Amino acid sequence: MPRTSGIGLPNLEDDAELRGAGFAEEDEHALHPSTLDADAYLIGFELALRAGQPWFEALLDAVRRWDVPREVVEGREYVYLIEREAFDWLLLCERLCDAMPAGLLPSEEVEALLAEETPPRALSEDEFQERIGPAKYWAHLNFLYGVRVEQALQLAVERALQKESGGVTFAHARRDPDRDPHTRIYGASQEQLLGQFRLEAEREPTERIGQQEWQAFTYWLFRRRVERQDPARVASDTRRGLDMLLELELAARRRRKSRAERDGESADQRASADVIDSVVVAVG
Repeated sequence: MPRTSGIGLPNLEDDAELRGAGFAEEDEHALHPSTLDADAYLIGFELALRAGQPWFEALLDAVRRWDVPREVVEGREYVYLIEREAFDWLLLCERLCDAMPAGLLPSEEVEALLAEETPPRALSEDEFQERIGPAKYWAHLNFLYGVRVEQALQLAVERALQKESGGVTFAHARRDPDRDPHTRIYGASQEQLLGQFRLEAEREPTERIGQQEWQAFTYWLFRRRVERQDPARVASDTRRGLDMLLELELAARRRRKSRAERDGESADQRASADVIDSVVVAVG
């Protein structure tokens, strides 16, 4: 069992057998080749599907075997392992499923997994860990806490600051350091923190930040928070992020349930309800 930090996360830096989470080493100055290494895993996944293995089981087996930490496919960068610690397993699932021939996978079930994080069958944490392997499982927890929960914490603080400001638009409110969620959480503005992150990571400064860089930045903020704040504050903020993430998940479940209940309605009725949903979202 790997050693853990004060909030139950594995310390992969101190556990050589887990560091890298089952991925191959890569040149730190170049992307891992995208085709020669990945093709074998894609072919293995396709062969398992054609042999009749249930698609979700075959997918998890492919995730366990996969050892390419990042790649570029048709101009898109896929970073599966952030800082060799945080594993985005759903991004890898997207890559694997997108590479399969049309009709080989159940499209609705795949969409539910990738878009709504709803697997085709219930899966316990123990079974999930066993299927993808302990190293990737612990790295998945690092991604969950270091990216997903951290983003939820930022959203929770932003919402609280909005309430404090009486509903002032947040782009305007951020000019005030006391109304900047990053300043509240990390002690510096988002612009300052992003500049420091890019400097440490030797990244070129750009006006836009892509999804992969944003996730790496978020994980860097998480590590910075854990290292610099006292344990009680770390635990409190992490709990705040977890509560926000749970609230978002419950809201998503209600939306899915509402859609399912409308399945028997006519097209006109569903369209009318969708318009109402859009209005609610827009002003909520």
